[in-house]
Amino acid sequence: MGSYLIRRLLRTLLVMLGISLLVFTFVRLIPGGPCTAILGERGTPESIAACNHDRGFDRPWFFNAGGEGGALNAQYPEYMAGLLRGDLDKSIITQIPVKEDLKTRFPATVELAFAALIFALLVGLPAGIIAALRRNSLWDNLATTISLIGVSMPVFWLGLLLSYFFGVKLGWLPPSARLGTEFDLQSITGMNVLDGLLRGQPAAAWDAAKHLVLPAIALGTIPLAIIARITRSSLLDVLGQDYVRTARAKGLSARNITLKHALRNALLPIVTVIGLQIGGLLGGAVLTETIFSWNGVGSWLYDAISARDFFVIQGGVIFIALVISLVNLLVDLSYAALDPRIQYR
Repeated sequence: MGSYLIRRLLRTLLVMLGISLLVFTFVRLIPGGPCTAILGERGTPESIAACNHDRGFDRPWFFNAGGEGGALNAQYPEYMAGLLRGDLDKSIITQIPVKEDLKTRFPATVELAFAALIFALLVGLPAGIIAALRRNSLWDNLATTISLIGVSMPVFWLGLLLSYFFGVKLGWLPPSARLGTEFDLQSITGMNVLDGLLRGQPAAAWDAAKHLVLPAIALGTIPLAIIARITRSSLLDVLGQDYVRTARAKGLSARNITLKHALRNALLPIVTVIGLQIGGLLGGAVLTETIFSWNGVGSWLYDAISARDFFVIQGGVIFIALVISLVNLLVDLSYAALDPRIQYR
């Protein structure tokens, strides 16, 4: 296990190096630039060039051959040197360190992603199990149809629909934001529902939970559909195995066969999909947070892309990629706990 973990961590470092290189290159290929966004209509070619020179954006990207300051004076080596020290640089627009913004915004994204995942699991797993146990029935066809609709439905369209009907038209739930303006909640963890409970403000926690419902449904619909389909497919495969037929022949109840035998052996592909969906939840949060004015990493990255804020985009993407890589590592390690036949060396 130890040697496997070391190998995976080394691979993760290589993946992060590749991601840093790609995101560094791609953000600089975006038309315009931070100085163009900063100066706006007042920007002239001369003033933009002067701004780029002052901020070092006119230096070579990767290698400064024979230039002032040597090869390491290029932009990418300088950025990587700071990254190795744990310095993600500052926002070009606000001059706030990227690390500070991540500390305040990432808990909001985690809260939203966690709520969306819980919604997907609570609905998707039972739907997949029922569809597998009642194959070719009305419930199976209904679950399959809903899953196809859920996968095909764009997040931004569903988010706007939910916000309009349940937030604006019916007024059942708040259409946007994370907390009502009447609450003054001092942050502890950055997650409003948890902070409300920790601060002894149940009304604030309840209000934060209501604000969480619509964006969590919008973000969790696609993972829900995928989990339901994978659960159905995996459970059907296991239910057709010889040991399940033997258990039925011994007179075991359908509940015991499903929960104690079949479902546990069907969990490996389901856990894999759940791990992959966590990455999708973090990535999909860009659209969801923008629609619902959710002050998390997603809306932060959206604003940074609009403003060509290089360092915010780089820091945010690298951080999310690191989180996804670590989650996938934990999912792989969980296989050994779910199936004793799997051993890592």
